[in-house]
Amino acid sequence: MNDRDRPRRDGRGERDTRDQRDSRGQGGPRGQRRGGQGDRQGGGSRGRRPDRPGRERADRGSRQPGPPIPDEISASDLDPEVRRDLLTLDKANAEIVARHLVMVSQVLLDDPALALEHARAARARASRVGVVRETAGIAAYNAGEWQEAATELRAARRITGNPSLLPLIADCERGLGRPERAVEIARGDEGRALKGEDATEMRIVEAGARIDLGEPEKAIVTLQMENLKPGQVGTGPARLFYAYASALQAAGRREDAITWYMNAAAADVDDVTDAEFRLTELAHDDEQSEEESSADTGRGGVDEAAATGIPAPEDPATTTSPRAESETVPVQSKTSDVPAPAPVVPDAGAPEPNAPEPRVPESSAPETKAADAGAADTPETRSVAPEQDDERSQASDPEPAEPEAAEPEAADESIAPLEGTADLSATSSYVEQDATDLIESADDLVAPPADAEPEKSATVPAAPARRNTFADRYDALLLDLDGTVFAGHQAIPNAKETLEGLDTARFFVTNNASRRPSEVAAHLRDLGFEASAEMVVTSAQTGARLLAEHLPAGSRALVVGTDGLAQEVREAGIAVTRSADDGPAAVIQGHSPDTGWAQLSEAALAIRAGALWVATNVDATLPSERGLLVGNGSMVAALRNATGKEPLVAGKPAAPLMADAIARAGGSAPLVVGDRLDTDIEGGHSVGIESVLVLTGVSTVTDLLAAPPEQRPTYVVDDLAGLFEDVDAVRVAPQPGWSVTVDGSTITVAGDGDEIGLVPALASATWKAIDNGTADPEELRIRAEGEARAKLASLGVAVVD
Repeated sequence: MNDRDRPRRDGRGERDTRDQRDSRGQGGPRGQRRGGQGDRQGGGSRGRRPDRPGRERADRGSRQPGPPIPDEISASDLDPEVRRDLLTLDKANAEIVARHLVMVSQVLLDDPALALEHARAARARASRVGVVRETAGIAAYNAGEWQEAATELRAARRITGNPSLLPLIADCERGLGRPERAVEIARGDEGRALKGEDATEMRIVEAGARIDLGEPEKAIVTLQMENLKPGQVGTGPARLFYAYASALQAAGRREDAITWYMNAAAADVDDVTDAEFRLTELAHDDEQSEEESSADTGRGGVDEAAATGIPAPEDPATTTSPRAESETVPVQSKTSDVPAPAPVVPDAGAPEPNAPEPRVPESSAPETKAADAGAADTPETRSVAPEQDDERSQASDPEPAEPEAAEPEAADESIAPLEGTADLSATSSYVEQDATDLIESADDLVAPPADAEPEKSATVPAAPARRNTFADRYDALLLDLDGTVFAGHQAIPNAKETLEGLDTARFFVTNNASRRPSEVAAHLRDLGFEASAEMVVTSAQTGARLLAEHLPAGSRALVVGTDGLAQEVREAGIAVTRSADDGPAAVIQGHSPDTGWAQLSEAALAIRAGALWVATNVDATLPSERGLLVGNGSMVAALRNATGKEPLVAGKPAAPLMADAIARAGGSAPLVVGDRLDTDIEGGHSVGIESVLVLTGVSTVTDLLAAPPEQRPTYVVDDLAGLFEDVDAVRVAPQPGWSVTVDGSTITVAGDGDEIGLVPALASATWKAIDNGTADPEELRIRAEGEARAKLASLGVAVVD
C-alpha cells in the first residue's frame, strides 16, 4: 500500500470521503500522535522495593486487563528498535506488551478506539517505558482524548527527553480549548529552541492557535518565519503552504489564499492535503449570491467558508470546527503494510498526510492534528469583520518584500518541473529560513487591536489567601528532583512558578550519588530555579556520613562509584582507595557508568574480608532515552549474591538521607514532596513526617490505589501548583461532592465535587476497603461517569464501563 492509497481522515478523525462534509464541526477536535522511548531514573522497579519481587508489576502481567489479541499477532512483528526498549521487562510481560503495541500499529488508522484500548493495556504493564507512554499518548490523541493525550505525551517527554513531542503537547492544548497555552508553549524557551522540522511543526501549531484566538494576522507572520518559497515540492512544503493559505483565508485575504492553495496543490505530489478540494470550494463560493452568503453565515455578507476555510455546517448547533489530525503509527510492525505517516496538514478540512518513512517516534518529526491554521473553534471568538480584516492587515501585516534577484536554488533532478505552480514573487514572496533570527515572534510585528484583551498567562498565580495552606502548616519542603521538579533537561510544568511563589524554605533531596551538590544546584539554576549547594542533600553525602559514624578517623574506604562520590568520602575524613589489596575498612557503592566486573570484584573481596558495606541507594534500574539501564540497585544485588551480605542503605526510602534532609532544614514541620511511592513517600514514613505525592512522575493513580500502608501519602496533587491549595482539599480523605463505594474490588465514583479532591477521595475509600480485606489491591477496577470519568482518564486511569 503506497501513501496515495492509504486511508485518510478529516479533522474529526473519521474517514475522509469528502462526501461527509456535513459531519464536520459536530464532534469537536480529534486527532492522532506517535510514540517514543526511554525512561527515568529509578524506572522499572521504581514504585516497588527491590526486596519485594512479589509486588513487581511484571509478576502480575497475566492478570492485567486488556482487549484480546489475535493469535496471529506476534511480538516479533514489532520493530526491533522498539522491542529493545522492552528488555527491562520480564520476558512474559514484554511479550504481551509488544503484541499490544503491534495491535496499536495495525488498528490505529481504522479503529482509534480499539487502538487506545491496546495502548492503555500496554501502559498498565509497562508505564515506565517511554515508548509505551508515547504510544498511549498518540492513541489517545487519535481517539480525541485530548487531556489523556497531553498527560501521556508529557510523561513520555519527561522519560525520553524527546523535543519532538513539544509541538504535539501544544497541539493538545488547542484541542482542550486552551489556545493561549499553545502559544505560550510555542513562545517559551523550549519552543524557541526547537530546530528543523520540529520548529516548523511548532509554528504550524502556533499559527492555528493564533487563529483560534482571533489573531489571523499574527498567524500569517508566524508562518512567514518559514521558507515559503514557491516551487518546492513534497509533504513538508505542501503542508506549510496549505497552513499559510488557511491563515490568509482566515484574515480575509481571499485572493492571496487562493494563490497559496494553488502552491500547496502543486507541491502536494503525495496527495496529503485537500488543497484542490479547498480551491473547488472557494470557486463554488463565487457562485453564491451575497444574499445567500449573508443568510448562511450572519457575518454581514461575508461567507463563513471564505473567511475561515470551513464550510458552514447545516446545523447551527454544530459550529465547533474540527482540527486536522495526523496519521502517525507509533510503532512500526514488520508485517504491517501501513508505514508510519508524517506531519499533518494544518487545517480543519484537511485529510491527514501519510509520509513514507517508517521511523521510530524518537527521531521522527511530530505530527500536529490540531494545527488547523485556518479553522476556528467558535464563530464568536474567531470571526473578524471584513473591515477590521482590511485595516489590521494593512496596518499590521507587512507586505512581503519582493526577493532580490538571486541565484536559483539547485533543483532536484529527480523531480520534473511542475506545471501550474503559482509564482507569488510579485505579490507575496517568501521569508528565508534564517529570517527567524530577526523575527522573534508574531507579537513583535503585529500590534494587537486597541480594544483587545491582554493575552492570558499560564503561570501559576500567587498563593490564594486561605487560612489552611501548605505554607501555613509546614515550614520546609523536602523536594525530590527528577519527576517532581524537573525531568532531565526540562522543568516540570508549574514547578518554577510554584517555587517562586512560595516563601517556605525548600531543600532538594536526591538519591543520585553520581553528582556533587554544587553540580545538582548548577543544573537547577540552568533550568531557572533558585538553588545553591546548601539546598541540595544527596545520598552520596549521607553515605559518606555513615562511613564517618562507623569508622575511626583516618580509615580507608573502597569506593565503587564516581569521583564525585570519592570526594564526598574524603571530605568526611575517610581515605579513598579503589583496590581491596589496600585493606579497606569499608566499601561504599554508588552508581557509575564505569562500574564493571573488575570494580565489583574488588568490592566483593573487601566485603568478604569483613569491610563495612554502604550502598548510596538501591534503585534497580537507571533510565535512558533507550530504555531502562542497569542501576545501582542491580549492582548492589550482584554483590549481595556474591557475598551473602546486606549493605547499609543511605538513600530513600531508608531513613538516613531523610534524617539528613530534616536536619539541614532545621524546621519543626517539614513536608516530603515527591513523585515516587517507594522512595519519596516511603522515605517520609521512615522518619515519621507527612508527604505529598505529585502525579508528574513515576507513580500513577493506579499505583497509589494499590499502595501498601508504608507508601501512602498524606496528600495527592496533580503537580507542584497543588501546593497553593487548601491542605484539606487535597488530603487523602473523603471529599465534599464525591461519593466513592467499593463492592469487592470494583470501585464506583460519582459526584461533581472539586476536581482536585477526586483522587484523594478515591484513594481514601480504596485503602479502607483494602485494609478491611474486602478489596484485592491487585484486582482493582474503577467505574466512573461524567466529570469523574474525564478527570481519571486525563490522569491515565483505565475506567471500566
